[in-house]
Amino acid sequence: MKNNKQHGFTLLEVLVAFTMLAVTFATVMQIIAGSSRNTVKASQNTKIALLSQSKLDELGLFEKLEEGSTSGDFDDDTSWVLEIVPYEVPYEGDFNQDFSAIDLMDVTLIVTSEIGNRQIINEFHTLRAVTPDFSTRR
Repeated sequence: MKNNKQHGFTLLEVLVAFTMLAVTFATVMQIIAGSSRNTVKASQNTKIALLSQSKLDELGLFEKLEEGSTSGDFDDDTSWVLEIVPYEVPYEGDFNQDFSAIDLMDVTLIVTSEIGNRQIINEFHTLRAVTPDFSTRR
């Protein structure tokens, strides 16, 4: 007796397997694309944070810490605006606190970046202590 059974895959089984492979491949490609986009964003955010930290570190070292506003560019697509204003410490005591060994300055750094066709604005705030100039006080 002869057995004519063939062992192999039907056309339907091959199509189902190919469809499953295609869906899995598309999903993996989407994951990789999203991951690379996140890597680029993280790199850009790190660059902006490092440039901003370096600008804030210059205050009091290379630039005098005084009230006012200045601006400039880090590179072709990243600019900054630095605003310094006196910080008033809230106080509800019952004695006069006009004299202080230090003054506080509220420092705001606004960094604007052009990435592709998008404008990204980051704002950084800090307080800095300065020794007051007593020669101008009464």
